[in-house]
Amino acid sequence: MSKPFVTLCLLFLTSSVIGCSARMATPSVESLAPTIDPADFETQLNEYVEVQEALAADNFDAARTQLAEFTRITDSATQALARTALAASDIETLRSNFKPLSESLLAQGLPQGFARAYCPMYDNGASWIQRDGPVRNPYYGAFMLTCGVVDAAAGAHMDHSAQHGGTVFMAPDGFHHIEGVYPEPGVFRLYATDNYRAPVDISGWSGRAVTEEEYDEDTDEFVEVSAIAFQPGPNAAYLEAVVPDYGGSTEVIAKVVFQEDFPAERFDFIFAELSATDAGTTPASATASLDAPEAIPLSQRILPDVPDDAAAIAAEIVMRDQQIKGMVERGAFTEIFIPALQAKELALALQQRGSDLSSAQNNRIRIAVRHLVRAAYLLDWYGDLGNKNDVDDAYGIFGASVNEIKTVYSVPLGP
Repeated sequence: MSKPFVTLCLLFLTSSVIGCSARMATPSVESLAPTIDPADFETQLNEYVEVQEALAADNFDAARTQLAEFTRITDSATQALARTALAASDIETLRSNFKPLSESLLAQGLPQGFARAYCPMYDNGASWIQRDGPVRNPYYGAFMLTCGVVDAAAGAHMDHSAQHGGTVFMAPDGFHHIEGVYPEPGVFRLYATDNYRAPVDISGWSGRAVTEEEYDEDTDEFVEVSAIAFQPGPNAAYLEAVVPDYGGSTEVIAKVVFQEDFPAERFDFIFAELSATDAGTTPASATASLDAPEAIPLSQRILPDVPDDAAAIAAEIVMRDQQIKGMVERGAFTEIFIPALQAKELALALQQRGSDLSSAQNNRIRIAVRHLVRAAYLLDWYGDLGNKNDVDDAYGIFGASVNEIKTVYSVPLGP
């Protein structure tokens, strides 16, 4: 047995003993103080969020202590779920049991200041409630703290339109909106607003505009070749960089540091032309057209018409794939969510129409649909974030799934 392996085993055993001691010191479910009459829902949520924040901070003992208090003040139906989570002997089990508890609370309306959040990665998708603000993922903690999106925060406008005629992406924290603008040749500006689309103080932000990078096969990473440091604009209203003007299409990778000692977040901007700088102007490329009244909720407006014939459904999926491919190529990342989610709906319908397929073909479709659905959610999420590398990775999974469907149903490639 090698020395490194022995050392690793000793470390594992030591940590296990320490972990066991900590768990033994934690009060059991049976030793909890008696429950009281249920508190009002907002009070319950405040205690629940303490659990969520402790899990996001990877603090098992604090999460369990706060959960014990939540269990005391909640209603009897919720107590059963809370007690199941409270019986967890480790943080991963607690996180797993935190999911059904969260889903039960999400069925109720949220008071002002609380927000629903969703992570597409954990356990085929998991939601939770947090305070309105940057994403703090309780299921992954520090490993992927900002993995997720904040949806329908009470009081937030959830407005993603451009305020300066540029392209708007969501920051990975799910709270800040980042707008890249190319107002004149060689000038790139970056504006930031919060979840209510109000300007934020960016005086403490820093970063750079990367105009050229190369892929390093040895490290499997992109290496910056040319970058220009951001400078604050007047009154710190925006960050600005003077970039090379090559004429024609301009590509700028904005790498922004929101907080000192935190890694830079990446946003890929592609400008086919100069930005229209009138306030409230949204470029045509940033707005997807839909043949449905504005009064109908977006989730309903984007639902596709599903043909009765399985081969026709497969052809519709291939068509969405071509749309997404074109959007990725021209950098229209914020438009991707419509064809991606439409393809997801079509794929789920296709899975129910495999009666004419062999057992082996049915299995291939089932696997392809599973991967496509997951990739569609990732394309939706990454498209909002504006990170081309992540979009490319998600599209690789999506495209491979579509190719499998296309092969099984012998769908010809369209024009």
